[in-house]
Amino acid sequence: MHRPITRALGTAVAVLGLVCALVGGWFVTQLGTSGTATFTAAPGDSTLVLPPDVLNRTDSGVTVRATADGDAPVWMGLARPSDVDSVMQDAKAARAQGVSVTGWELETTTSGSGSADPQTYDLWQGESRGTGQAALTVTQDAAPQTLVVTAGDDARLSEVTMTVTDSGWSTRAIVLLVVGLVLLVGGVYLAVRGGRGPRAGGPVEDEAVETDGAVETDETQVLGAADATATPDTTDETGTPAQPADPTTKETR
Repeated sequence: MHRPITRALGTAVAVLGLVCALVGGWFVTQLGTSGTATFTAAPGDSTLVLPPDVLNRTDSGVTVRATADGDAPVWMGLARPSDVDSVMQDAKAARAQGVSVTGWELETTTSGSGSADPQTYDLWQGESRGTGQAALTVTQDAAPQTLVVTAGDDARLSEVTMTVTDSGWSTRAIVLLVVGLVLLVGGVYLAVRGGRGPRAGGPVEDEAVETDGAVETDETQVLGAADATATPDTTDETGTPAQPADPTTKETR
């Protein structure tokens, strides 16, 4: 493989490894070894609704904590999605659409203009109440479910957090980090190795040699040397092999 191609390939692998290592390392620092992620929302004066595609997205349990301004009462109710839809209908509420891992936020959109008091309905499968704050842990046994969070006395919900723990997330982050480091080291080695010249004493290409205005290669020189060592032709013009001279015979004059 040509050196420029080797260097380019090594650089590409190193860049890919660096990206994987950075992403994996960032997730490890955020999730820890337990794989715990916390997403936050600030609904303000709206009721917050967490639908199944957010609440039941994983097989792990989800813990939701809500805090209201002052000592206002906080209420949470868990029910089937169809029942919550019939209660809330056009009531003003912040409805969660998903999560963002860049800011660890609950992505919400506010819709509706009416009002509703969901606490007065007898359809909730699970409830939690508190003064100033409340918390509820949702398992996935009865999924799908929808969670409604609201504050009484016209108070504001200053913060709602959803915490999910999944050890598989941390495992995947660690694997991504390790793979990235391996690719980074391998790519750097390949790029540096590809930038070096041939090793000393290594094979070199045949060099052309000029002789008497003609150019002959090393291979031609070798063939010429082989011809020089060949046995000369000792036959005479008649085709009869020439006899060696008898060393004992003296020349007669």
